[in-house]
Amino acid sequence: MSFGKRTAATCALALAVAVGPAARAGGSLSLEEVLAAVAGEAKLVGEIEVELRKQDLKIGEIVCVGARHGSQWRFLGGGRAAPYECGIGDRTLSIEADRTYYDVNGRRLGQLGQAADKVLFDRAKSFRETNFRWTWSP
Repeated sequence: MSFGKRTAATCALALAVAVGPAARAGGSLSLEEVLAAVAGEAKLVGEIEVELRKQDLKIGEIVCVGARHGSQWRFLGGGRAAPYECGIGDRTLSIEADRTYYDVNGRRLGQLGQAADKVLFDRAKSFRETNFRWTWSP
């Protein structure tokens, strides 16, 4: 992917995240952080490892973009979450996931759109991402 296309894709992702239902802003994170987030999805991790080998790249050389919880999140403000986008050589990996929020006692609060935003913003202490979906381009 050319620099111009990658920049446009990154800007589009940042805009989509910024105007999303939780009013999040984008933020950079390492591929290592993304791999930790998707560690339970062996097929995805394997595909990333294969692509790194094919492109002769190391994990530390890759910078990704992810959603960032905004300051309205009492406990989670600044934390990164899906969707993630990583430029790996001349390819771009886009990852989406379902996110479920939990309170300080580990009780399920729900997902965005299932529970009132105020409840999530004020009480969510952690979240779990599941049902990862990803695409590679080109």
